[in-house]
Amino acid sequence: SKLKKVQPTSSGPKFSHPRDITNPYLPLAYLKQDVFEGTEGGKKTRVERTAMPGKHKTFTINGQVVEAAVYEDRAFVNGELEEVATDYFAQDDDGTVYYLGEDVDEYENGKVMNHDGAWLLGKDTQIPGVILPAHPKVGDKFKTEDVSKDINESDEVVSVSETVTVPAGTFQNCVKVKELLADGTMEYKYYAKGVGAVRETPSDGD
Repeated sequence: SKLKKVQPTSSGPKFSHPRDITNPYLPLAYLKQDVFEGTEGGKKTRVERTAMPGKHKTFTINGQVVEAAVYEDRAFVNGELEEVATDYFAQDDDGTVYYLGEDVDEYENGKVMNHDGAWLLGKDTQIPGVILPAHPKVGDKFKTEDVSKDINESDEVVSVSETVTVPAGTFQNCVKVKELLADGTMEYKYYAKGVGAVRETPSDGD
């Protein structure tokens, strides 16, 4: 009898170019900086997301060493710096974008007060979050954060045909994601093809 050679199967995603985030609805690889402005809870809010190509951080997923893409989010409330979060993302070979954790500095009156909300894959959880599937379809369900009772977000794609008008322009056929937060509130995120996130609507703002 001939022996059949069986290839070892690795369960889960493969990461050949994890920092190359080219998912059409979240093409972070082409982002230098984007800025969101609006209100939340009656307060003026501004978030600046900046690519940090010089920063490096590695994680292990299914035995693979994965080098994350690093982005910094600076959040201002009524003009005062409230939070600086360093976010770690990776894209698998299929195009799914994973969330691998964040380092957080919470500010008050210009001073770092705490690191609430911080978590890292491999330290605080063994489950990578998913920001967006490779080919979002209505009904897709995933978790961006699955760490603890307080760091937990459940997402569902509710539309792939939204038209969104924001100061930057009007975007057709956007993916609309419904996100249930750990505190039980709901928010919506909109992603435009070739652009990325174009709008977020928390329960008490836009």
